[in-house]
Amino acid sequence: MTKSVNWAQRDSDAVQHPSEYADGDKVLLVRGEGARLWDADGREYIDVHAGAWLTQVGHGRVELATVAAEQMAKLAHFTIAWDFANLPTIELAERLIARAPANIGKARFMSSGSEADDEALQLARLYHYRRGQPERRKILVHRSAFHGRTYAGAELAGGRPGIGGVTPDIIQLTPVRPYHRELYGNEDLTTFCVRELEEAIAEHGAEHIAAMFGELIVGPGGVISPPDDYWPRMTAVLKRHGILFVADEVVTAFGRAGAWFSSSEFGLEPDIIVLGKGIASGYMPIAALLLDRDVAGTVAGTDGGGSFAGHLVAAAVAAASIDIIERENLIENGRARGRQFIEELAPLASSPLIGEIRGRGPLIALELVTDKTTRHSLIAKNPALTGQIRRYARQQHGIILGVHGGAITLAPPLVITAEQVSKVSRAVADIVAYINRVANSPQL
Repeated sequence: MTKSVNWAQRDSDAVQHPSEYADGDKVLLVRGEGARLWDADGREYIDVHAGAWLTQVGHGRVELATVAAEQMAKLAHFTIAWDFANLPTIELAERLIARAPANIGKARFMSSGSEADDEALQLARLYHYRRGQPERRKILVHRSAFHGRTYAGAELAGGRPGIGGVTPDIIQLTPVRPYHRELYGNEDLTTFCVRELEEAIAEHGAEHIAAMFGELIVGPGGVISPPDDYWPRMTAVLKRHGILFVADEVVTAFGRAGAWFSSSEFGLEPDIIVLGKGIASGYMPIAALLLDRDVAGTVAGTDGGGSFAGHLVAAAVAAASIDIIERENLIENGRARGRQFIEELAPLASSPLIGEIRGRGPLIALELVTDKTTRHSLIAKNPALTGQIRRYARQQHGIILGVHGGAITLAPPLVITAEQVSKVSRAVADIVAYINRVANSPQL
């Protein structure tokens, strides 16, 4: 077992962590198997965060290590620009297209979901430019959306403090929050949002709008599914006005939300689908764009993807991960475990702190509120709870979970067992009791 007495100091001296909590001790993870992880002290954890919502096939897959090693021994990487191609990239593209909506004709590759969102923004504007409509530059997004960590991601989020504010090219729409009926004046959510979309298009002019970016199911914002008619009605309006639709499935694809692609579940044919995270189950950094045939033809020849686009080892591992998901029927297992979570967590709905328990496939959230009448966020009132909840879950129960968008979030590897789900559900019940104690503490 790998262990170093001074690893914490070395880490502190050399590594700047994202989303760091000043009062939190680091955990040195050294091994994983299935939905379990072990730290350097030998403590075992159940992983319901899947690394970063991406370890679909579970940890410690020796067969994926073998695929990587064999490909490295033959050829690790060579560019797919200019006159060059390779079989792993071809085979991965074929697998993706075969499982995607019927309009998808081509795949482009890059190294991360953030990078893919950035390239999707470039291609959406380039598409109209090449069709003789360079004035189509504006982008429709949801307020508080998340589309990656690049500067384009900040732009698509409507700006981030210290990085940039809302640009004139970004048009923000009301987010999808079925639990928060107050956002829609108690009107039907979809009807409200479709009318708002039509009004925004009329105000800005369809001739100035390139695309709409949408998280089909909100991920980091709190695991929120829209009504079933939401995306079909919204995309019908976009299509009528010649506005591209970019479906951000960085989180939702490859079984994370219970299907290969949520686009197919909603009956959509997006112009561009953005993929990342679970495409290789986290075993290699890789992402992709799936392009509608017309879009692909229009933007053909465009540079992009970076030096690592079409990386042979990453592509080989991603294709093997997809094969595992299919061969072991992991999407159905994920759906079953998601249903189990919803059933076992249901009694917590009576807690005054739980506004809503929701999920899509094995992606679950428990929204924390100050009270059920106002539906105000408990986390927004007490931001320190984010780190406290994660640490309590880990230290008291050996559970690694998330807190996103004001909710406790569970996103386990698709291989998680029924027994492990029950253990996590029991732990979450105690965690909610802990939150109740801490939230009502005068020291907070």
